[in-house]
Amino acid sequence: MRLDLARRIARTSRNDHRLRRWGRVLAFTMVIVGGLDLVSTNVALAAGQIEGNPLLRSMQLDLGSWWSLPKMAFHLALAYLVLWIPSKRMLATGAVVSVAYVLLVANNLYLAGWSI
Repeated sequence: MRLDLARRIARTSRNDHRLRRWGRVLAFTMVIVGGLDLVSTNVALAAGQIEGNPLLRSMQLDLGSWWSLPKMAFHLALAYLVLWIPSKRMLATGAVVSVAYVLLVANNLYLAGWSI
């Protein structure tokens, strides 16, 4: 029953041109902010900081420089989800996530010693 409801919401949302347009804008923003997060994390790590997320820290230790691939895959998956279900709730959640990542990027640069 819940799956049918989710499919109906997704189908209805994809038929709304306004929601699709905002979904594309938000998906693009999420990928760009994800890339900035990746770069700012590397800048902070080069400045001597450590990764605060234990999962990412273990990926950095296990995968070496390849740790960035799963991180960007996560951002791409979120962007795809916003494109697939551009409902008002999904767009609002995606906007909150994007703002949180912008704050995270600013924090990474601050920790690296950059004046913002």
